Amino acid sequence: MESIGLYTNQEMILTEAKAASAEEIIRMLCGAAMKNQCIEPLFITALLEREKEYPTGLPTGVPIAIPHIHDGCLKSFFSMAVTDTPVAFGCMGDPDEIIETRLVFLFGITDPSYQTAVLRKFSNIFQEDEIMSGLLENDKPETLMQKMKELLGEYLII
Repeated sequence: MESIGLYTNQEMILTEAKAASAEEIIRMLCGAAMKNQCIEPLFITALLEREKEYPTGLPTGVPIAIPHIHDGCLKSFFSMAVTDTPVAFGCMGDPDEIIETRLVFLFGITDPSYQTAVLRKFSNIFQEDEIMSGLLENDKPETLMQKMKELLGEYLII
């Protein structure tokens, strides 16, 4: 399979983000993606609707959320946020359960056939509690971006 190539840069890595809700942090991450011409407004609307129906919180050792969609994606990308306080996301697989997370990983893919491969790659990383805890402790976008490049390898384009 060819390289998926999720574009990112320091502007798309948010640290100490202040958000009161899942929608607010998603809008912040989407704003960075829009500023970098990765998405069009349809992406935000479709993603928020998808999140209501199919929430993306995961109860891993260090809880995370991984909102994603391909609708309205102009360029495949990766963005992430470390929030200053936990944000409530519905749990993937059980929408009635709430996942309080400070780590939110957003990605968009222009070719939806790559979505499973990307999620599989991410899931390998998300099982490593020590790595995830280390991400929480980082407050510099450039350091987080380099760490994610180490973790995701050829999947990430800086």
